[in-house]
Amino acid sequence: MSKNARRYLDVRGLTWWFKRDIPAKIRPFFGGKTAYLQSLGTSDLREAMERRDELERVVERAFKDAREGRATAPVNDSIETLAQAWRAELAEAKRDSSAWAAKVLGGGAFSEGVENPVDAHSLFEDAAEQIKREYGGPARDKFVKIVHGDVEADKYVEAYLTEARLAPKTTEERRNLIKRFAEWAKGRNLALPDITRSVAGEYFSEHISGMHPSTAKKHHGSVKLYWDYLIARGLYGSDKNPWEGQKMPQRGRRAEREQQAEERPFTEEEMRTLLYARFPDGMKEAFKDQIHDAIRISALSGMRLSEIVTLLAEECVTDAAGQLWFNIRQGKTKAAARKVPVHPDLAEIVHGRLKGKLAHEWLFHELANERNPGDIFGKRFAQYRKKLKVDDAHAGQRRSLVNFHSFRRWFVTQAEQAGQQESIISLVVGHEQGRDFTLKKYSGGASDQQKRACVEAVQLPKEVEISRRPSASALSVLPNN
Repeated sequence: MSKNARRYLDVRGLTWWFKRDIPAKIRPFFGGKTAYLQSLGTSDLREAMERRDELERVVERAFKDAREGRATAPVNDSIETLAQAWRAELAEAKRDSSAWAAKVLGGGAFSEGVENPVDAHSLFEDAAEQIKREYGGPARDKFVKIVHGDVEADKYVEAYLTEARLAPKTTEERRNLIKRFAEWAKGRNLALPDITRSVAGEYFSEHISGMHPSTAKKHHGSVKLYWDYLIARGLYGSDKNPWEGQKMPQRGRRAEREQQAEERPFTEEEMRTLLYARFPDGMKEAFKDQIHDAIRISALSGMRLSEIVTLLAEECVTDAAGQLWFNIRQGKTKAAARKVPVHPDLAEIVHGRLKGKLAHEWLFHELANERNPGDIFGKRFAQYRKKLKVDDAHAGQRRSLVNFHSFRRWFVTQAEQAGQQESIISLVVGHEQGRDFTLKKYSGGASDQQKRACVEAVQLPKEVEISRRPSASALSVLPNN
């Protein structure tokens, strides 16, 4: 290794330091010091050399400023001083953006509703880019890290979820996946600014790549979209998303040719079992009503699990003609917000659950205090279904081909077989794809009567067909005709 390779490096004990003499003419700008001395915080020579190269650019620029008379104070910690100043500015702008803008522009405060002509985060980003141009990328990263602090990776997750306005189930799912990564990072003493592409790649390899493709896509998408938000708001020290381009490993050709069985509707026999069988032993009796009510609502409306279990009392409305509707106001897609006619066979369930409730109370009050009601109910139903031996598990697939969503599939199947138009079925269940270009572009939508006719065309299997059917043993003792 050449002598120049160890330039400005000085080892003290087990730690490498950066040491560079300060020319006599510019020492006044550095408080009279004769040398610029700073610990590199490592005992590894190669790492010390990398940190030396970063610091060398900063010091070289500081010396140049001092020679040209632009430095008016010691600049040993110029990056940190500037970062601390910006930290205070951003905090002030967050408290009152109008007053902060007025201070910057030297004018009066802005009226409510009038857009401020200056934005603190935009100016901060400009300052960060200026540092990058003058001192290099590592100096910019240091500046951003000091401004935002060594915050944990999930510090801004609630702000992100508030702005994202996702469906409740998706919100909770995304929060959990982001926090799972944040816990992993925290265990390695990694703060938000420390999450580089290589760190993201390490997590991807350890925790995502081995997942089922659909689960991996969901997990990867959660952290990637969160980082998109951080970058857009200037909360991350780079404009490059470390999760961009992280991919699943290529699978062998044999695996690529494998065809996975598709999830399906319940059969008539499975429907009768789920609707009318005796409540299984080993399950809490308190779950009985919520399970029985929810599966009937889904089977006779095509509504999603999350839509059903998060219904509010005020979302069960009666129109001027006395007809009852589910007024779904949010969902996973634009088409998910819709009004669904309440099937006559559900009226007793809905009215019973509405009794004595205020507008803001949950129709399924049993789930109101659960952190993730959709997930909790989904697990209860899965237990119910399996205990009744309604299952269709396939090797290599992560879940049964029949699940709660199979009620939705069953409803669509029954509506189609009853002769209902595809476009109307799509409106009822909240699918945009089922409506062709002409209908989406020009039609005002199906009438309430058409949607109600679609719902009422679906009928549950009769209980008598399972409860009164003689067993094989009984048939053996029947007299001959």
